[in-house]
Amino acid sequence: MKIINTAQGDSLGGADYISLDLVPDPFIILKADGRILDANMRFFTLVGMNREDAIERDFHDISLLKEIEPRVADSLSAGTEISGQITFHNRHFEVLLLPFLQEPDSWLVRIVFKDITDFINLERELQKRNKELIIVNTLSGVFISTEDIDLVLEELLEKVMFITDFPMGWLLMNDTQHFSLKTSTGISAELQQFITEGGLDNICNNALTSRDPIYILESSVGAEIPFLHDENITSLAIIPLVSNDHVTGMLFLASSSDREWDFDLTSLPSLVGHHVSHIIDKITLFQESKRLAATDSLTGLYNSKYFYKHLDIEVARAKRYGSPVSIVLFDIDNFKKLNNAYGRREADEILQGFARTLISVSRETDVVVRYGGEEFIIILPNTAGEEATALARRILQAVRETTIRVGPSAEVSITLSGGIATFPQNASSARSLLSAADNALCAAKEAGKNTVICSQEMTHE
Repeated sequence: MKIINTAQGDSLGGADYISLDLVPDPFIILKADGRILDANMRFFTLVGMNREDAIERDFHDISLLKEIEPRVADSLSAGTEISGQITFHNRHFEVLLLPFLQEPDSWLVRIVFKDITDFINLERELQKRNKELIIVNTLSGVFISTEDIDLVLEELLEKVMFITDFPMGWLLMNDTQHFSLKTSTGISAELQQFITEGGLDNICNNALTSRDPIYILESSVGAEIPFLHDENITSLAIIPLVSNDHVTGMLFLASSSDREWDFDLTSLPSLVGHHVSHIIDKITLFQESKRLAATDSLTGLYNSKYFYKHLDIEVARAKRYGSPVSIVLFDIDNFKKLNNAYGRREADEILQGFARTLISVSRETDVVVRYGGEEFIIILPNTAGEEATALARRILQAVRETTIRVGPSAEVSITLSGGIATFPQNASSARSLLSAADNALCAAKEAGKNTVICSQEMTHE
């Protein structure tokens, strides 16, 4: 079969003719010496030339053909078909080189450029979707429903490191005033301390102002930063974690080997950051749900459900380590009269005001609970009866000295009665400890109110 171009006539001679312009793909024929014998219009359009300028030119003069120079030589020398792929002007082509004998000892090579851009784009999209599925499936395995959120974040970071293949990483969460370190892997204790002390604040601010899904610190810049140099970090990526247009945290990925930040390497942390943000949203929602389930909606203190669970834990701990635990049960004196005198809304304001006083006087380790109605209770871990009594009396005094505003202008003063009990001196279990405190509270009421009584004092009597 002979292939000719209709515009040129029978340029190759022979009896059977097929016009090059009938070939649906860009198509060119080269001579053995590399000169262009002919091509179709699709080829000339692709390279931006006309036929007159191209015929008999050396194929090296055309940028598209320069890329396949080794394949042309191999195909002609071996007389075998060769295929490959090239990219030209943002288009992807499969290249087929088909050598054939025109005359004895006279080789020509046909080169067909099949446009596979759509297939490549589809393949990339499928790869991206597959990568997203891998990320989602891997990260979604994080067990969020747990009491220890720190463990959740550790597991989350561990999975991120596995997906991205970075040896070092750490997670900062935005605590309103600064970014605090929540978990890390692969970094020294010195760097952890540096981060905890706010050493990355400037870098975090730069990442925030960039507004990009990933902030890459170039190795040349990193060499000037002492902590990166000390950790031998040459590649650093910072991914802002965004929820509802608010940056909730920063994910850092680092490596001690240079990595070329091409499209794929850049897009992977971006995808990870998106899904990590989503998971942290779920963690935040879970924490808020836990908080709401454990707190009293009116005062914001822990509720009785949380109290029973936590008291069991503290008593079990006290048994194990031989340490004391005390509870103080308070009741607002004459609360029903206050409720009748001022109304329900104002009575709620009294409860809220008293709750604020309890929080302000109690210690950080104490667990302050609205037990029910006008009764409040405090769990005092690792606290003996004498210390618990002293704290209860300080609370009593603070309440006496505090007035609570109710309604638009009224101010109310209240008093308390309190009962104190300590494990193991006054009880052998959580249930009996609560019963002992309740008995002491009843004794305080009978003693005229506005006082606290320790179960130990009742025993002595």
